[in-house]
Amino acid sequence: MKNPAPLFSALTLLAVATATLTACASAQPAASAGPDSAPDAARFGASLATIRPLLETACTTLTIRELPLEELPIAQTRHIQAECGGLAHAGAPRDAEFVFADDALAFVWVLTDAGEADTLRAALEAAHGAPSHDLPPATAFTQARLALRHDTPELLYYGAHVAPMYEGWFDQMATQLAQ
Repeated sequence: MKNPAPLFSALTLLAVATATLTACASAQPAASAGPDSAPDAARFGASLATIRPLLETACTTLTIRELPLEELPIAQTRHIQAECGGLAHAGAPRDAEFVFADDALAFVWVLTDAGEADTLRAALEAAHGAPSHDLPPATAFTQARLALRHDTPELLYYGAHVAPMYEGWFDQMATQLAQ
């Protein structure tokens, strides 16, 4: 039998190299998400208790506020907003608002800069095709449950459980603008 030492040495070297590369990869910061998808912490329909640990990891600052119920028509019992600072999203640290209606995450606003609108739109179109609604206040991609707001530069991501409300709102705006 030939000497197995060279084979053993090659396998050992391969194992060490794999372990080293895995350790380096896991030490790297998480890649910035979006704009074509919601932030990683956005688990639509999940409770604040479920999402809070994700936000505590993703945000450099986090403030939880209970807001007046009448400010969120879809809420019946509670309106809570988690304000996240420093969220890595769409290539930059950003401020974001995670909005909960009746302890279920309904939507997320991620603040952007007006100067990014064309770049963000191009990225959204590349990922999702033509917008479902191209309106002065917002460009919506209802097929992906997101919109790029223009009047206040923001990205909007929303859950399936509130999608009919947003789709109705975009349809209503389109109808009003067509008249």
